[in-house]
Amino acid sequence: MSSVFTVKIVGPAGAGIKSGGLLLSRILLSHGQHLIDYSEYPSLVRGGHNTYQVSFSHQPVSSIHYQLSLLISLEPNHWQLHKTELTKKSLVFGPDAPLVLPLSDLVKPIGGHIYANTVALGVIAYCFGFDPSICHSEIINTFSLDSPNLTAFDAGFQYAQNNFIQYQDIFKIHSNAPVKRALIVDGSEAFGHGFLVGGGNFYAAYPMTPSTGLLHFLAQKQLTHPITVLHPEDEISSASLAVGAAFAGARAAVGTSGGGFALMNETVSFCGVANLGVVFYLASRPGPATGLPTWTAQGDLLHAVFSGHGEFNKIVLTPGTHAESYQAAIEALNLAARFDVPVIVLTDKLLAESSASFTPPTYIPKVVSSPRHLPGSDDSFYMANSYEHDQNGFSIEDASLVKKVVTARLSLSKKIVKYLPKPVFYGSDQAKTLILTWGSTKMAVLEALNMLDNPSKIGLLHFPSLWPINPNWALMFKPFKNILVIENNATSQLSTLLASAFPFKPTSTLLNCDGRPIYPEQIVKYLKPYVS
Repeated sequence: MSSVFTVKIVGPAGAGIKSGGLLLSRILLSHGQHLIDYSEYPSLVRGGHNTYQVSFSHQPVSSIHYQLSLLISLEPNHWQLHKTELTKKSLVFGPDAPLVLPLSDLVKPIGGHIYANTVALGVIAYCFGFDPSICHSEIINTFSLDSPNLTAFDAGFQYAQNNFIQYQDIFKIHSNAPVKRALIVDGSEAFGHGFLVGGGNFYAAYPMTPSTGLLHFLAQKQLTHPITVLHPEDEISSASLAVGAAFAGARAAVGTSGGGFALMNETVSFCGVANLGVVFYLASRPGPATGLPTWTAQGDLLHAVFSGHGEFNKIVLTPGTHAESYQAAIEALNLAARFDVPVIVLTDKLLAESSASFTPPTYIPKVVSSPRHLPGSDDSFYMANSYEHDQNGFSIEDASLVKKVVTARLSLSKKIVKYLPKPVFYGSDQAKTLILTWGSTKMAVLEALNMLDNPSKIGLLHFPSLWPINPNWALMFKPFKNILVIENNATSQLSTLLASAFPFKPTSTLLNCDGRPIYPEQIVKYLKPYVS
């Protein structure tokens, strides 16, 4: 198993923790490291306690880790909140930390506390043996050739050299050549790249954490891509605009989080009856109501699957990694176009806002389209009617005709199942215990399996789509003695969903409902009885 290092920067909001962390990630990428990051922040503009952490290795790393290699606090009274994450080997720097770092004194001649985050990067670079010239290049690319951040970085590096010489290169990284074409993207940006490659040309959204990043990303792309991005007055308007765009022939999507998606439910139903393919990007956060606006959870699975009133076809995709988020955007657009149904891409704050090293595929994906009755066409006629209707859109109420139309509509689900991404198995054929996951929890489980001394006893089955359910999935569980479900909610919604389709009862579940991710260290501990 390769060494995975985790660095965490903490302090108050407004201290540039996220921007400093992303600069650190770019430095890591330039040293050939694979990485994934995670940030926490309260729902405050200033104040509170913010964090940024990044786990990295010279080999692929799937998830952030809980235990820290190095922790830097930009102000007093912050590092103490993370004592449970420290080990005997952890280094802790800060104004009041075990390894005193007088940031206020170091930044005074540079221009103030705004540069404390870059001073901290200098200390990190010293401890990991980063190439200062590479660090300088990344700082220049991020800011400018004459940026005070260069002076700030050197001040941190020099202070560490003078005061922490015993920690020089204490963490031995394997520097690789930078991965060609590699990017640092969060889950929403990965989805956005896939959306553009897949021919998406209309996006509407009202800002709502944690989906807002996709709105910002695609809005910027209007300058270079044939896409229209709108920010209307609320979520209902956003969904309605996307539906109108789809009716006019666009490959359209709309984005939101749980409370916003609740407002869009009538539109989901309208898409289902009017045969309009729209993609809904649903980035979950803890609920109910406002819940925990800036934290993470997987509590909206059943909400997505059973969204809308009445009975109609819909598709729910559940990507688990940045690469899957990219692919899910392409698949969602194609499925919406092929079957003219609403497609919900369900992610969460952890995946949507965490960045990772990612290399976009070089292939050009196939763009699937279906015959459309476009408004204004001389050779076709169709009404997108919210009433039950016949094939031309005319309202109907005759009992026999209604039954025929409803039966024909719902029968499409058998065909849809054949086009959905299939469950993916990871592990040995000798495994007797099977873990089931969906969404971002896959990342932590994969990392945990890599940390086990005897991983051959454990297999992982990940579901990149969860609706419609293929009843044949039940056959995949038969070879295993133990079935474990791991997900980031309180009630094991995956278990409930599977049990609605066929007899299903897991051996055990590992659940989390505190707004934080499930970490691989938790999973390793949970799996001990099954690998001993």
